[in-house]
Amino acid sequence: MSKGSRTQTGENTAREDYQGNQSQAKTISQLSVSEQRILVNQIFGMFEARWPLQFKKAWPLDIHTTANDGENLDIKLKTAKKSWLNNERFQQLTPAQVELGIQRTSSESRFIPSLADFLMYCAEADRDKHGLPTADVAWREVTQHCHEQMTHHWSHEAVYEAARATDFFRIRNAQGGEVESLRKTFESLYKQLCNRIAHGEQIPDVRPALEDARSKSPVELNEQYHEAKLQAEIKAQGLQQLTSAQSALAAMRARLA
Repeated sequence: MSKGSRTQTGENTAREDYQGNQSQAKTISQLSVSEQRILVNQIFGMFEARWPLQFKKAWPLDIHTTANDGENLDIKLKTAKKSWLNNERFQQLTPAQVELGIQRTSSESRFIPSLADFLMYCAEADRDKHGLPTADVAWREVTQHCHEQMTHHWSHEAVYEAARATDFFRIRNAQGGEVESLRKTFESLYKQLCNRIAHGEQIPDVRPALEDARSKSPVELNEQYHEAKLQAEIKAQGLQQLTSAQSALAAMRARLA
């Protein structure tokens, strides 16, 4: 564990050794109790170091305490930390996201953030790290370019994948209340993809394939489309074990006879 310095109330401002690559990929809920305590002490340590007067006003101490293994004798402060640790959204963060949130909060906020504000800073910093647009910006991109899904240069693979899963055709033709319904579906799917990316999962990047499609002629694209449609039909009828498309077509015709 790093020694580092401690604030007046005993908060450790150093980065702890537990934050290795393996722990960084875990969510807070998967960390041990001691690791969770270290993490929340680190956050509140930053609060006290960055905004000492606000910190004393929010969590006043009747008796000034000295360092005591990251624990603080003030009940009000301990209660605040416990409420953060018991929050479901906070528990789903990774230590890496918390670190980004600490950096963003320290540089951009004028006040000690509420838990909701801190979660927002974590999300914003994490999106920036991975080049992910906000859900609003992503949806705007989808609605503006859903008619050119193969030729548009998508800002991120997660935007394209969430839109594809929502259904480009439905997005293009939606009217009235269906638009808002599709938006909610898209945002839910996009959020899931963002979370998977934040937790280290690699989302297949389809953009190189789209780039390849842009270089093909309309005739080639038409042939590719019908070939994909044929393969899907063959698979749907359980004929993929046949060795050629011709034999599969013959079997399909025989079923119709």
